Amino acid sequence: MGSEISHREFTEEDFIAFKKALYDEHAYIKSLFDKGQELFSDKYRIGYELEACILTGNNLPNPINKDILDDINSPLFTNELAKYDLEINGNVFKLDADAPKKLANDFLSLWQQGQDSSKKFNAKLGLFGVLPSLKLEHFDKELYQSEMHRYTLVSQRMKELRHESVKILFRGEDEISLQKDDVMLEALGTSLQIHFQIPFEQAVAYYHAALLASVVLLGFGANSSLVLGKRAWHESRIAIFEQSVDTRDKKRRDHGDETRVHFAHGYINSWLDLFEQNKMFKIIFADVKNKPVSDLHHFNLHNGTIWRWIRPILGEDKDGKHTLRLELRVLPSGPTLIDTQANIWFFIGLIEGLVRSNIDLTKIPFEKLKDDFYSVAKTGLNTKFHEPVNAQKVSLKEWILNDGLALTKMGLSSFGIDDVEQFLDIIEQRTSNGQNGASWQLEHYKKYNSIPKLMEDYMKNSEQNIPVHTWSL
Repeated sequence: MGSEISHREFTEEDFIAFKKALYDEHAYIKSLFDKGQELFSDKYRIGYELEACILTGNNLPNPINKDILDDINSPLFTNELAKYDLEINGNVFKLDADAPKKLANDFLSLWQQGQDSSKKFNAKLGLFGVLPSLKLEHFDKELYQSEMHRYTLVSQRMKELRHESVKILFRGEDEISLQKDDVMLEALGTSLQIHFQIPFEQAVAYYHAALLASVVLLGFGANSSLVLGKRAWHESRIAIFEQSVDTRDKKRRDHGDETRVHFAHGYINSWLDLFEQNKMFKIIFADVKNKPVSDLHHFNLHNGTIWRWIRPILGEDKDGKHTLRLELRVLPSGPTLIDTQANIWFFIGLIEGLVRSNIDLTKIPFEKLKDDFYSVAKTGLNTKFHEPVNAQKVSLKEWILNDGLALTKMGLSSFGIDDVEQFLDIIEQRTSNGQNGASWQLEHYKKYNSIPKLMEDYMKNSEQNIPVHTWSL
């Protein structure tokens, strides 16, 4: 969502031409898959995107991302939907023994660059799943929408496809009910996206492992429990994002058509199944370009407007080899840089461990796996889910401690990554005491009933990079 769209408006002819180009590119992709792994890279790589909130000295949303981005002037820092957010696009690293150190240095360097620039404008950056100090006034697009035409185009297309306002309705301890005529409510959530490049021949196994790992990490890393002063889901971004960019009209919602943001349709036989599913979603940007089929311009643009929680991405590396990567999208930002790194290595290690264990992950009926995903989003680490060996329902916390950690260690060791005791300890301790960002916020709010104090204490801990499981009240 970071690149601009060249068109100011789209005609019916644009949509017809875009659809034709899209289908031509799908045929090209099928030909690549028919030829198999000889055309694809067998390298494992990792990258990330980290969304951050820009705050005033009083920890309120600060709509100055343009000032900061202009000052930094780097392609690694980009816009987000709201002027009080920005995104850090990390560098890409080979998954080997040096990856944790390289990624940590990258994190700290880019984060410091963002903080140093923010200070020039009397601002600071914070990491939240949902920023607790947001108020309804901060969703006025005239005042707070970033200056990119693509965001206006998304809102226009939403109106054309839905024929009614965007509505958000879900319930945690309190009910969250919101309505808007544009996509600005999507700015409630800020997230971490992990990019995991995988080999062609095991792509299906990695996708299925990522489905299960997403359920686990969603509960483990939850950090979005307060929405506009109300106690919501532990990871409220799931409900917010799925509803805030829902392009279905009433007829398609009643029919049960899939939302643009979704967990999955089911288990797959090939990544072609996922790319074929893209055809069922309406085109958002009919940005037609006269480019070779092999550039995949239309495919990538359309695929980028289908926000699966695990997005399949087809790319190309500098050696001209095609690449497959998983964009793992379930994690929120924060609470700290050290927690973020622990989340990343837990996610990558668990996926790799599940693949190498050769467990039949499809033994869990898919609808039960999907139900687990939303149950975990609601109640976080305190949830029961279906474990992968016997598909029995067990405590998420107990499974992480008894099985998840062992799988993660095995997975990381397979890459030669053994020097990560700091992160493994964070995983174990956070799970054992059950305190992640979401539960800390709920307990703090219950005790003090004060968003300003919560923000002050949260930022004090976060700025010291103290792991969230050690935060006191």
